[in-house]
Amino acid sequence: MHILILCRSLTSAQKAARIIQRSGIYAVTAKAPQGANPGGCAYGVKLAGRNRDTALRLLTEAGIPVLSVIELPEHGERR
Repeated sequence: MHILILCRSLTSAQKAARIIQRSGIYAVTAKAPQGANPGGCAYGVKLAGRNRDTALRLLTEAGIPVLSVIELPEHGERR
């Protein structure tokens, strides 16, 4: 399973991805599924679900706000 950590903007998502990558975790900037964030930007950082806690801790320490976390099951359907 993968997760998508939604950020406030594309720039914020890119910065978040760099922070996570520096710790050795594979992470990429990705567009969120349609309707995932109806109130704003729909970009985030996609990574393996097993790295969720570490990634969220890194972003909190760096002062990067997280809007939400979406689980992306292997078949691509959002939960």
